[in-house]
Amino acid sequence: MVTFIITLLKWSFIVLLSLLCVGFLFEQYCRWKLEKRAFAGKTFADINGKALHYVKKGHGNCTVVFVSGMGSSHRIWKEIQDSLSQHAVTLAYDRNGIMWSEAAGMPVTNHQVSEELQLLLEKTKCPRPYILVAHSMAGIYLRPFIKWNEKDISGIVFAEAAHPQQVSRYSPELLKALSVPPGWLVKFVVRTGIYRTVFSFFPSSPEIPLNHPLHQLEKDFFYRSCDKVLEELAHDQMNFKDAEQYTSFGDIMLTVITGTSARRYAAIKNTAVQNEYRSLINELQHDLLKLSTRSQWVPAQNSGHILQIYDVALLVDEIRKMPALKNDDIR
Repeated sequence: MVTFIITLLKWSFIVLLSLLCVGFLFEQYCRWKLEKRAFAGKTFADINGKALHYVKKGHGNCTVVFVSGMGSSHRIWKEIQDSLSQHAVTLAYDRNGIMWSEAAGMPVTNHQVSEELQLLLEKTKCPRPYILVAHSMAGIYLRPFIKWNEKDISGIVFAEAAHPQQVSRYSPELLKALSVPPGWLVKFVVRTGIYRTVFSFFPSSPEIPLNHPLHQLEKDFFYRSCDKVLEELAHDQMNFKDAEQYTSFGDIMLTVITGTSARRYAAIKNTAVQNEYRSLINELQHDLLKLSTRSQWVPAQNSGHILQIYDVALLVDEIRKMPALKNDDIR
């Protein structure tokens, strides 16, 4: 009996190791095949010696600048950017180390992200004033940029923007419900093809449909962003703390858009934790209104955290209400 168990364990180990080797080779083949066509037609700017990918569209006398949240690429803005490029210059981009952009080898800080955007806008000759559209963690990263460019910013749209105190105010139960796997495990499943295989059949987020182009892109190319995403996660507490020093945007027009759909809570099974999360999100999102003397709150009833799929028209309408775009419409 003992011999049988030892033999079974030995062969199980051999089979598992073989599957992992096959998965690793499969992953390398997929990367090679994808990258043969990945960079065709892409545009890049040299920022601190590294190639930063951006998409610039449209014409006009102002620039709508889209800044993605933690780990997100430029693609999340495509439908919104396409619509607004009929009225203004628009710019979406991948931060260094995300999707098509080279990693800069520098810590992810609010100052670094803001400086990178500053250089990109100058290199791409985007006209002022700027309308900033910030999703999720971009609402933290851009605090220095807003301070440096107050006179050149016509308006700000916080699309489900993060709040500096959000994590510090989570209960242990909520933190556990929102926790992510350890970094070593994420890297392991990405490098062995497990990530690619699993998310070919299941959505990576309950808010992004399996057949949506954004899911397909993130599933195919997450390996390019993986290390930077984990790095951003490791620095989030530092950046939250840093953001607390920026307490006012003056009289810059600020629109805070919050997803109010139950989609946000789909992965949380505990009703009490759901209610805590809902209450805290509502409180913190309204607290962001204090950043400007001209602010308004707008609910996005079809969305949770990802507004760019189910509330495209709402986002476009709110961005078009910003002063620079309204003035262009008059002209």
